[in-house]
Amino acid sequence: METTTGLDLAAAFKALGHPTRLAILGWLKDPESFPSQDRPAAEVGVCLKHIQARADVSQSTASQFMAVLQRAGLVACTRVGQFSHYQRDEENIAALSRALAIDV
Repeated sequence: METTTGLDLAAAFKALGHPTRLAILGWLKDPESFPSQDRPAAEVGVCLKHIQARADVSQSTASQFMAVLQRAGLVACTRVGQFSHYQRDEENIAALSRALAIDV
């Protein structure tokens, strides 16, 4: 089932089914809570290495978590040099929230 924005609800729910991925999405609500970076987190997102450190997982596990969230449409990735930075996709998250508010 998809929302009007094209968000695949099943993929979104699956992505949020892991407690660490759910926590990451919550952490990204406040990108300024992460260590400072060369560019403002509000502008480019949070560097994967900072997400990895907060989640206390390996780099490959953090990358996999973010790939699942990105495929589900819940985060967007921006490359800055060799680093990946992630931000919440607020439009899709709002669509998910609206979808939960309807009678099923």
